[in-house]
Amino acid sequence: MQLNRTKKKILTIVEIVLAFTALFFAISDFVFIRYVEAETVHYTYNSKGSIDYKVYLKPNIMFNEKYLGKDRYYVLKYIDYIDMEFTYDFASSSTAQLNNEYSVTAYVQGLHGRENEILWSKEIPLIPGTAQTEENSRLNVKQSVPIDLDEFSEIAHRVYLDSEVNAPVVVSIVFNIHTTAVTEYGTVEDKLSPAVIIPIGSSVFKIEGESEATGSNSIKEMVKRKVPVNMGKVIMLAGISLVFIISAVYTAFYVKEAPPPDSFQKQIADIFKEYSERLAGLEHTMSYEISESITIKSIEDMVKIADEIGQPIFYYKVDDGTERKIEFFVFDSMRTYYMVIFGDIKVEPES
Repeated sequence: MQLNRTKKKILTIVEIVLAFTALFFAISDFVFIRYVEAETVHYTYNSKGSIDYKVYLKPNIMFNEKYLGKDRYYVLKYIDYIDMEFTYDFASSSTAQLNNEYSVTAYVQGLHGRENEILWSKEIPLIPGTAQTEENSRLNVKQSVPIDLDEFSEIAHRVYLDSEVNAPVVVSIVFNIHTTAVTEYGTVEDKLSPAVIIPIGSSVFKIEGESEATGSNSIKEMVKRKVPVNMGKVIMLAGISLVFIISAVYTAFYVKEAPPPDSFQKQIADIFKEYSERLAGLEHTMSYEISESITIKSIEDMVKIADEIGQPIFYYKVDDGTERKIEFFVFDSMRTYYMVIFGDIKVEPES
């Protein structure tokens, strides 16, 4: 392999630069400490509050069951009482001080208008406000209350007798829960209010509302974490650096430097630099004696002639140990325009 002096120098410099670049990144990955920001969750919880119920019946000829479950139609006349169960579950990732308050309230409400806006409301506590504190990761509340609809119907009847306003009446039963979790990283709050609506003004009704509510929250923090050294990457970069160093040494000391071009090579290089788009190469030389031959002295004259007659310039080049020349041809219908440039034969020194 031989390279001229300029190409050899450029190749050596490029290999050295690449070697030191790879080495720099290898040392950087090994020496310099890197950090990455990551989100750390210190505390998280999930909660659920729900209202379940069974509608117990008076003896009647319509139903054989003692009670009816959720999501049924109920006949007001046959209802004995409604057994309502209020449940709250709180589960967290770690122990904290859990401060919990809950209550159950019934609101007897008269409605009015197309949008069923509240005309009047009476508040009746079913479970008074209750507070509890625990050091725990879980919390459970479970309470049952029998609901007597006759009591609410009596309130609605008294309002009607006094006001003479015959409004639709519903009973909204709301389970209010408020839990505060106090941790070493901060405080989070959970507020749930599942509720059901009983339209006691109708002879047949269905209990509606949102009987379940869920909650979740967390305490998070963005922290910086040290990135461990990727030894595989460090070794790979160090190996690449070594390969480029060896390659640079080989190029500098073992790749032979090609001799500079002689006058023949320079002359040909100048011609191709100027007229490469005008030249077409031949695989074999052609005899210019088969037709009238005109010898031309300069490539510029060959170009003029080719332009004048509208023909391309053909060339055939040979450069080996026995012959060095390049021939140019422009063919007309009856003439051949010919030019040749000879080079000195290189004599290899005897070893």
